[in-house]
Amino acid sequence: MRWLWSVAMALAAASCVVDEGVLDGLPCGEDGQCLSGFTCVREPCGQGRMCSLCRKGSAPTDGGDGDADAGADPGPGDPDGGTDASDGACAGGPPPCKTLPDCQDQTPVCEDGAWICPGGFEYPESSCDGIDNDCDGKTDNGIVCLFAGCGRAGFNDGVGPAACFDRPRALLSLPSGEAVLSDRGNHAVRLLAPDGAASVLAGTGAAGAGDGPGAQATFREPVGLALDTDGSVLVADSQNDRVRRIAADAARTVTTVAGSTPGYKDGPNAEALFFGPQGVAVDAAGTIYVADTENHCLRKIASGSVSTLAGACGQPGFKDGTGGEARFNRPTDLYLLQSGRVLVADESNHAIRSVSVEGQVQTIAGTGESGYLDGAMREARFAKPLGLLEDPLDQAYLVADSGNQRVRRIDTLVRTMLGSGLAGAASGPPLQASFRQPSGLCRLPDGRLLVADTQNHAIRVVNP
Repeated sequence: MRWLWSVAMALAAASCVVDEGVLDGLPCGEDGQCLSGFTCVREPCGQGRMCSLCRKGSAPTDGGDGDADAGADPGPGDPDGGTDASDGACAGGPPPCKTLPDCQDQTPVCEDGAWICPGGFEYPESSCDGIDNDCDGKTDNGIVCLFAGCGRAGFNDGVGPAACFDRPRALLSLPSGEAVLSDRGNHAVRLLAPDGAASVLAGTGAAGAGDGPGAQATFREPVGLALDTDGSVLVADSQNDRVRRIAADAARTVTTVAGSTPGYKDGPNAEALFFGPQGVAVDAAGTIYVADTENHCLRKIASGSVSTLAGACGQPGFKDGTGGEARFNRPTDLYLLQSGRVLVADESNHAIRSVSVEGQVQTIAGTGESGYLDGAMREARFAKPLGLLEDPLDQAYLVADSGNQRVRRIDTLVRTMLGSGLAGAASGPPLQASFRQPSGLCRLPDGRLLVADTQNHAIRVVNP
């Protein structure tokens, strides 16, 4: 494979640095234009990419050498004295180029005004092919690839593309290096091995509400997942209006923690009622937090009893406050933060909220209006956020922004981390890859980030 190299791609920074010095090439601005004071003289800028060469000042398209002297002698703004079609594209020395797989230095060829590096070397890496294409000692690092999924709805075990899912939703990382997946459309909870092999943890593939050994137990559209202190997995069984538990025993025994028919009622676990719960979290003391989605409130389960933590159940809205003063609109995913607060994906408010153990609710990011905007946290916009992760590796909160087909990150600002914003299934560099309703997130112990790509019926992976 032959790869086209432009000098300006050598380093996505204020200037492009190569072995022989600093060139005039600059990355495009956020609006897809060259930065102020620069003109694109080869390969126009586009949203989410770089121009192959930005030159200081303007570059006339007169068919000449592109500078004011109208001659072939190179000047400060025209290193090679070439014509418009190839003006400066191979100037300033070659970009990095190595042989594969032994990663020995080689010199690229300047062909048709662009650098050609034979043999598949990529800088930076952009192909999901299981090869260390940029010779940094890592495989497919930093790009979005397929981890598992056959590309259609189905219910098959297997490795990578041989496995099939139906609207996979939430992900939960285990200390073993495995991940648990709620396979919503298959009414099952799946187990993902580190190599992408999928198997059934519990559920038969048929909808039901039966407790018992995992191989016989049934669910009805399971969504949220949480790991309890005893190693069992808690499941928000949304259409059964229950919170279920998959024990860590050999039989993977499934039991009902609380809930029965749809409704709203606090009280003993056996009598309490939920309505379409989609999120669950648990703290070190064993208190279980539940996003009671269709009741628009947060509940908690402690000492065998269910109570309302925050929100006015049955009254959707968007308001910070304590306990019943606060309002939510279809809260979905929950994530227990290291601080002890619970992060909330408030789906229909298009916002990220947090709640304390005392029920004090505050908005972290979002305006309450749907949209797409990076920037200050309370000015940023989301569209139906569904999945959450507190990520020590990125020192940020990560959000599966399902309606925007992106994964966003929140630290001091809201930024786009993954996704072009177009619905699709393209692998590749972070902002060029595409998703179709990303909904769940987890970080494996080895640093890989998994994304439940719900409407692509797939699990995607980003290697560190």
